[in-house]
This record gives sequence, structure tokens and C-alpha cells, in this order.
Amino acid sequence: GLLLAFTPCVFPMFPIVAGMLAGQGESLTARRGLMLAGAYVLAMAAAFGSLGVAAAWSGANLQAVLQSPAAIAVVAALFVALALSMFGFYDLQLPQALQARLGRIGGRRGSVGGAMLLGFTSALIVGPCVTAPLAGALLYIAQTGDVMLGAAALFALGLGQGLPLLAIGLFGPRILPRGGGWMEGAKRAFGVIFLGFAIWLAGRVLPGPVTLALWAVLLVGTAVFLGALDRLERDASRGRRLGATLAVLLLFAGLMQGFG
Repeated sequence: GLLLAFTPCVFPMFPIVAGMLAGQGESLTARRGLMLAGAYVLAMAAAFGSLGVAAAWSGANLQAVLQSPAAIAVVAALFVALALSMFGFYDLQLPQALQARLGRIGGRRGSVGGAMLLGFTSALIVGPCVTAPLAGALLYIAQTGDVMLGAAALFALGLGQGLPLLAIGLFGPRILPRGGGWMEGAKRAFGVIFLGFAIWLAGRVLPGPVTLALWAVLLVGTAVFLGALDRLERDASRGRRLGATLAVLLLFAGLMQGFG
């Protein structure tokens, strides 16, 4: 959740909270701002937890169906589609008009109850970049059928995502980090994770050599994009050297998978 809070498309939640706090005018104090932001975050986390419970209940009823080859193929394809959205092939987001309307609603609500209502609503319809990771989590929880896991895991996800919003309530919008390439790197990391989930799921029905080949392609491709085959300068920073080491390890792992 904390990692998702700093992905680019989650930023619409920040102006919503900022607008909600700005509606307080000069009467806004740090304590009042933290209380309103806390109500917003708790309601948002509760909404995520409710989604987790619903996913677990549906998974308990449909567990046999989800284990069928057809269902596994559909879920694996969905993970691939979610990964492609993380790589920037297309965006999963709401229309700008709806995001702007939520921001205006936030500016008019100054009570704790209003903040909670806004937080609960935002969790359900705002957060386009969260759509892919949240869908992945819901798919996993649906397969486990564990209600407690579903509620606790997604409630924790909502809390993690809301921590920067609490900081806005306490210190104001000026503490928000600036966008940059690191956000795109976070999205690509999620994309690789989703492709790994797709291969892991498809491995239940695919032949062993095909599964190994898919793992090899994913690991080798990730290693190449991380610079495993690039020339490392002598004066490279420590972080660059650590990244190159990780890339070489991924390349080695991918080659091992390719050789079976």
C-alpha cells in the first residue's frame, strides 16, 4: 500500500484530501487536519477491507470453478493485461471530469463523517494506478477463500496507501514528493510481478518445459532492461553496481530456467 501511494495515477487522492482540508479555511489546525485525514484514510482502508471480504466469500463459493483450466487461463490473461497497463501500453483510469467532481466534493466536506464518506467513496472509484495491483490482490484472495486474510490484507493495503495522506493532514501539501522517473520504475516493477503471477498460475495447466521457457523469457528480459549486458563504468555509483549485480543474477537465473 505504501508503495502504491507513490505511483503516478494515485495522485488524484492527494488534491482531494488537500481540497477537503482547504475547505476548513483559517480554522484548520494540525490536529484538525490530522483528524480529518485520519477519518478519510480509515474509511478508505475499511472499503478495501470490505472488498477483501467479498473476494474471499466469492472465492470460497467458486473455489472449484477457479481451479478449472479455463478459469486459470482467464485469470492469467487478466494478470498479463494488468502488467501491460503497468508498462504503459494503456491507462486504467477514471474520466477527468469524475476525478474533478470528487475534488470539489472534498472541498465542501469538513466534518469527520463527511471525510469518512469521501474516503470510502474514493477507495471504490478513485485510484486508477491501484486498479491493477488491487485486482491482483483480489484474485489471489478469491482463490484462497480466507475471509480474515482478505479483510486484514486489504485493510493494511489501504492504511499503507493512506500514510502520505495523513502526512498531508498534519503538515500540508508542501511535503508531497515530486514526480520523476522513479515512479515509472515502480510501475514497471509491478508489471514484472504481475507477469510472474501469470506464469505461476499458468504453470498449473501448461507443460513443464513451456513454463520454464516463460520464466526464462521474463527473467532474461528483466535482466536485460536492468542493464545486465551493459558496460559498467569504472566510476559507477554503489547503487548502479548493486543494480548491475541484481541484473546479472536475474540473467543467470533466467538462463538456468531456459536450460531446464
